[in-house]
Amino acid sequence: MFKEEENKERENQNKILPSDYYLDNGRVVFTEEYHIRRGSCCGSHGGCRHCPYHPRGLKGNTTLYEN
Repeated sequence: MFKEEENKERENQNKILPSDYYLDNGRVVFTEEYHIRRGSCCGSHGGCRHCPYHPRGLKGNTTLYEN
């Protein structure tokens, strides 16, 4: 039963909500909050506009950029 609850929680964390992104000239731009909730860098070449991870573009990186 614990596994089921864990899977549901993970699914909820991965859901993309309308507040997680906006459109800019036809491109989807994810917010910093979405990236943090995702939990790690996606590895996009050059890094995402609002990537909170350092260094950017390093897939699986979980080190948040310090302001």
